[in-house]
Amino acid sequence: MNPVIFPLAFLLADAVQPARAGAEPYRAQGSKPGWSLVIENGRISYKVDGRRPVDIEAPVPEDDEGVLYYRSKGFALSIMPVACTDKAGGRRYAHSVFLAVGGKDYGGCGGALLPADSLDGTSWYFTEIGGESTGLTGDIFKDDRYALDFGSDGFVGYSGCNRIGGRYRVADGVMTIDEFGSTANGCGEPYRSRELKAWRILSGPMRVGHPSADMMELSGEAGTIRLRRSED
Repeated sequence: MNPVIFPLAFLLADAVQPARAGAEPYRAQGSKPGWSLVIENGRISYKVDGRRPVDIEAPVPEDDEGVLYYRSKGFALSIMPVACTDKAGGRRYAHSVFLAVGGKDYGGCGGALLPADSLDGTSWYFTEIGGESTGLTGDIFKDDRYALDFGSDGFVGYSGCNRIGGRYRVADGVMTIDEFGSTANGCGEPYRSRELKAWRILSGPMRVGHPSADMMELSGEAGTIRLRRSED
C-alpha cells in the first residue's frame, strides 16, 4: 500500500444538527449529578437534580468547526460532534454535551443513540500485526505508537512510525478504507516492518470481528490486525 502523504488533522463527526422548529426535539443528559436538556421549537428546557426546571428562549447558536455553542447570561451549552458513552446506562450517543449554569459545569451525552457495534468515538491499541506482537507496555505514552481513534466515518492514529488517517466504511461486517494517508517519518526496525504489514492489511477489505467486548480483529488477505479497546 502506498498511502498519500499529507499533514493530518483530527477527523470529527458530521456537523451537529440540533432540533429546529418543527423537527424532532434534541435531547441530552448526564449523571452525577443527574441533569437533562431538550431543545425544541426555539426553546431550551433543562433540569438539574436538586434545582427547579428552567425554560428559556434558545440563543442563536454559534458554529465553530462543527461545535455548536449556545450562550446567554448565566447559561452556556456546547454540543461537540464526538461520540459519548453514558456512564450510568452504558449507552453511546453521537455527541458530547457540556452545560454550564449557576457557576457549575455539567458533562453528558446527546443526539442520536449509536448502534452497539459502532466504532464512532472509540479508541484502540494495536496488539498484534500480521501475527507479530507489538509489545504493548501498559504505558499510555509509549503505547500510543500503535493506536487508532475513530470518528463517525474517519480515523487517525499511529502505526509504529507514522501518523495515519483516512475514511472508513463498514457494511455487512466488512471494513473498507478510503483516502488513506500517512506522514513520512523514517524509523528503524522492528517498527518499520510492522508498519508496512499494517498498511498492506489496511489496503484491502477487512472482516471486522469482536472476540470479546474489548477486543477487535481486522482480517484481510494480507493478514490480521488485532486491537484492544482503550478505556473511555
